[in-house]
Amino acid sequence: MAPAYVQGSIDVRFKTLEAHSQEPLVEETIANRLAAAVAKYPDRVAVLSNQGELTYKQIDEQSDAVAITFRDLGLRPADRVAVCLGNLAEYVVVIHACVKLGIIVVPISTAYTEVQLVSAINHITASCLVLSTDISLPYKGSESAHELFGGIIPKESRNSKVPSLKQLLVIDNSPSKCHRETFSDVVWFDDVLNQNYGQEFQQQEKLTPSDIINIQFTSGTTSSPKAACLTHKSLLNNAIVTGNRLNLTELDVLCCAPPIYHAFALSLGVLSTMAFGCTLLLPSESFSPKAVVDSIINHRATVIYGVPTMFLAELEEAGRRGLGSSSFSSLRTGLIAGSTVPPVLRARLSEKMNLSGLLNMYGMTELSPSVSTTCLDDEIEKHHNTVGTALPHTEIRIVSRDNYHQTLQRGERGELLVGGYLLMKGYWKDEQRTSEALIIETEIHPDRSGSFQGSKTWLRTGDEAVIRPDGRLQITGRIKDIIIRGGENIYPSEIENILLQHDLINSVAAVGLQDDRYGEIVSAFVIPHENTLISQCHDISSFDLRARSEPLAGVDNGPTGSILTGEDIRCMVRGTLGRSSAPKYIFWVSKIPLTATGKIEKYKLREIGEMEIRRRAESVILRHEGVHS
Repeated sequence: MAPAYVQGSIDVRFKTLEAHSQEPLVEETIANRLAAAVAKYPDRVAVLSNQGELTYKQIDEQSDAVAITFRDLGLRPADRVAVCLGNLAEYVVVIHACVKLGIIVVPISTAYTEVQLVSAINHITASCLVLSTDISLPYKGSESAHELFGGIIPKESRNSKVPSLKQLLVIDNSPSKCHRETFSDVVWFDDVLNQNYGQEFQQQEKLTPSDIINIQFTSGTTSSPKAACLTHKSLLNNAIVTGNRLNLTELDVLCCAPPIYHAFALSLGVLSTMAFGCTLLLPSESFSPKAVVDSIINHRATVIYGVPTMFLAELEEAGRRGLGSSSFSSLRTGLIAGSTVPPVLRARLSEKMNLSGLLNMYGMTELSPSVSTTCLDDEIEKHHNTVGTALPHTEIRIVSRDNYHQTLQRGERGELLVGGYLLMKGYWKDEQRTSEALIIETEIHPDRSGSFQGSKTWLRTGDEAVIRPDGRLQITGRIKDIIIRGGENIYPSEIENILLQHDLINSVAAVGLQDDRYGEIVSAFVIPHENTLISQCHDISSFDLRARSEPLAGVDNGPTGSILTGEDIRCMVRGTLGRSSAPKYIFWVSKIPLTATGKIEKYKLREIGEMEIRRRAESVILRHEGVHS
């Protein structure tokens, strides 16, 4: 897939920052790296979960058995396998089975609805779907996959809804084991191990480090999906350079709370632990603060990953149990990523969970995913205000938001561009958006004769940033409108498209508002149709901002008026996109600010929304003080 890159010309002298390293990039496949780990640490625990443990040798043997089955099913290199699993040890086995055969792993969020799953499978034309009998979701417990995805489990439904799908590989993770007759014409994971265990998989096709091995969805799936293509080289090297920044060794036990279907956990969890021969600790199938705390204590975890909302929940769990820093004495470092880290949170983690060595990380899926981190010996101010320095073999550059050919000096804010081995190859089946994201620049470099020309590919991150005089990167905002709620990407266009299907809604804009717990939460600015009645009864998160001086939707015109509530809107989104995408705050408005070219000015909506929330909070405080004065 050769993307149509945008080209230009720049002078980059003294304006870009490249992190150099004495260690060269590795030129090998993930399967080669696993083979080296198995040879060196065959009996070391590779994966530890509440289902038990698997050694490196067992991972190798089980992934051989699954790879043989994939090949027997007719799968070949570059075919796609969609994987919809929680953080199970079997997920790691399936990943390694795919990379041995050269199959592209396509992680699917366990929070997807059936509509989203069908759309994702069809976009990447997956040949096989791997899923578990029970799907576990944070704070919600488990639900039957048959209940969630029953529309595509029967073979006849698969043929009509997802015609590319040849087979389902199913892992029975039900506590009391499921009734297997409800899953017709599927391959069972335990049967695969029983039939093929002990047989050595022989690779017949030549694989290269530049082969695409992972496709990650980075935008919503129901309308216009965006799926980033990552290679053996980008993922494996990113796992290694990030692991070096953490000083990982074979003695480490890495507690991985984020889901493996994210690049964060897949690259920096599954692959980093393999690259360094240490143990991947999976506390639970879906995030559970109790399971994380228990796992750290019981298994003496030394490294922990998470996003701010996860760490907040873990602090609350530890507080409820009266646990102090001594309970977490084994922890020495970790990564926190996904959204801004408030200084007060970092201070609490240092005091309560022994995490003074926690590193900030900046990354994005298209970059495999890690771009920069703070360092273990950084001063506290560097942790509070920056995302550290670029990782080895990574270049960062700040350009004008209006002209990405114009590189800015250190200290100037602009859009962050990233270059290096870590770039995705492009978006699957989407040359237009690939060309918008990836640009090739002709660069003028100084040499002894004056200058020479070269070229480099850069990825436009859509993030506003500044490179400080000390070379550290500071993210100052986001140019993109993606909402990041607790480390999860939420896509306003999907929410808007769903709500615009409602008969009583004229126009809608979804935006993210700042939140101390989640980093951002979803809000919706809604213009209802004329003669629609708005009910805000007992809804403290609903705001009516319509001007009363003009005729508006929502004026009571008698019994013929239809009623719309904030909960109607939340339920509509929740039913299609899941709970995390449902707007917490609803703002009823008579107009939405637009630019001269008709684009919604979402920054103005954010300002309005945050001001109204502050105003309501202040009025509550004043009423409370009045009662007690």
